[in-house]
Amino acid sequence: MSLLLDVHHRFVRIPRVDRVSNAVAELAEIATTVLDVGAGDGLVGAAIGRRLGAHVQGVDVRAQKHSAIDVRSYDGVHLPFEGAAFDVVVLADVLHHANDALALLREALRVAKRAAIVKDHFAFGRISAAWLGILDRVGNAQQDIPVLDAYLTPRAWLDLVEAAGGVVTKQIWPLEVHARLLHVITRSELQFAARIEKRVKA
Repeated sequence: MSLLLDVHHRFVRIPRVDRVSNAVAELAEIATTVLDVGAGDGLVGAAIGRRLGAHVQGVDVRAQKHSAIDVRSYDGVHLPFEGAAFDVVVLADVLHHANDALALLREALRVAKRAAIVKDHFAFGRISAAWLGILDRVGNAQQDIPVLDAYLTPRAWLDLVEAAGGVVTKQIWPLEVHARLLHVITRSELQFAARIEKRVKA
């Protein structure tokens, strides 16, 4: 098991950092302050900061001592910041781990001045959802992160954004987050990234 986790870290997780941070930076466009929600070891957040030339603050339910960025603990729902405190708020593979994805997305939009950037998964039925669950468990085993199997269909994703008071203004799908040799396993059509802005009330 240890060998499998080491291989996954070297050939899947580390290359993923570059691809995810590139997608987030593309969708963010311009930002000088970024909040990385569910920052973990901070590698993605740090890479986003380098690409945008931005200061990145992280939050996580279990802040790691040796994170690549400053990470503050939070309760998984309420972000401990004032409204519009950051240009961009990033949730990279976080919503499907959240106990209340709607509340967390609302919070992200509250503290975002310009946009929330979400990288997550699409499920297109029971088979793809089950496959995502397997990949999720392998990918999160090293950090001992609980897997909730809460993967959204594209329709459910748009409904979630609307309920949170947002609108998708740009989306990258399918999103290639792994090396080409792994695409047949990890399936790029199950991966997406999106820019969500607050919906302007008529």
